[in-house]
Amino acid sequence: MWIYSTISSSLLDTILKTREIWVSIENLFRDNKEAQAIQLDNKLRSLTISDLSVHDYCQKLKTLCSLTPITERVLVMHMLNGLTEKYENIVNIIKHRQPFPSFATARSMLAEEERRLSKQVKTTSASLDSSSHSALYTSSGHNSNNSHRDNNSNRGPYNSGKNNNG
Repeated sequence: MWIYSTISSSLLDTILKTREIWVSIENLFRDNKEAQAIQLDNKLRSLTISDLSVHDYCQKLKTLCSLTPITERVLVMHMLNGLTEKYENIVNIIKHRQPFPSFATARSMLAEEERRLSKQVKTTSASLDSSSHSALYTSSGHNSNNSHRDNNSNRGPYNSGKNNNG
């Protein structure tokens, strides 16, 4: 190339060495690209909500997916696959929704389900607290009825407590 003849030999050596370094770095990146893609795919497939909030879980998914090119549909499927059984109802709704929802829509539906389940747990625990008092009361009343019934167990239609002889 004509440009090489216009540059001093020492500068040309530096440029060529720099070019070799950049080519080496590029090759290293390309060599690791497939391994990184496989590793990211494994992380996406194994990521579950566990004890995370819906917001934190979706943020983690979004962060992982920003490192690899995947479609939004695949992102939503990864999101649904990582949910626990308590989200089973909303997973079925999202999977069968037409058209298939975007990640933002699915995340909103999931967050709403998380709020609903949280309210349901609070309501259930409150009603368990109040029903335990009722159970104690019912239990106490039940025992006194049994003792009254035991005292009168000898009486029946044929036995009025009197001697049948006479």
